[in-house]
Amino acid sequence: MTILASRRSVPADEQANMIRRRRRRLRDVRVWLGLMLILGSMFLGALVLSSSQHTSNVWRATRDLAVGSMPEVESVPLALGESESVYLPATQFPQGRMKYPVARGALIPINAVGALLPGATRFVTIPVDPMRAPVAISAGDVVDIWVSAPKTNDGIPPIPTLVLTNIRVVEVDREFTGVGGELPIVLDVVQSQTAQLIGATRGELSLVLVPLDSQSFYGEVVQ
Repeated sequence: MTILASRRSVPADEQANMIRRRRRRLRDVRVWLGLMLILGSMFLGALVLSSSQHTSNVWRATRDLAVGSMPEVESVPLALGESESVYLPATQFPQGRMKYPVARGALIPINAVGALLPGATRFVTIPVDPMRAPVAISAGDVVDIWVSAPKTNDGIPPIPTLVLTNIRVVEVDREFTGVGGELPIVLDVVQSQTAQLIGATRGELSLVLVPLDSQSFYGEVVQ
């Protein structure tokens, strides 16, 4: 009875003030929570914006880069975000030769450069009929080398044989031609491949261009 009586004894205006104070406190808490949410959203937005605007310099191929070729690149600033670590940073010029082919205008992957030439290589000049080589063959191209045996009188066409694959072209001399109109083409081969290549010149050689996405580093002998 005493408790009930004390509650009833609180004046009505004081009860109203207490209710207003509670509501004011709740309203203040909501305001602070709202401000914290707004500030948090602004901070996250600024963080995302700053990360998206961050640029870094990476290398880009200025031409098609075949396997085994020297990298010809230019530095470009790009906002790559999380993929930045995938590409070769332009902090220093790429060292070594191309381990993987990269098309012109593409960014250089971080693991695409650094291949070292085998210890002993040789430049071998071979005569090739222009009709048996790619029309626009030039230095830096990668080719497979096929050989056909000389034609016989029995009318049976000779079956071509693959001699070497993934061989890099060093030079094509279009100003000088052989007795039969052959193009002198200089190829970069490992020393152990020299005899096989020279022996193949006794037949009719054909060069087949290897596309970028089918190249592998340095030639291999096909048994």
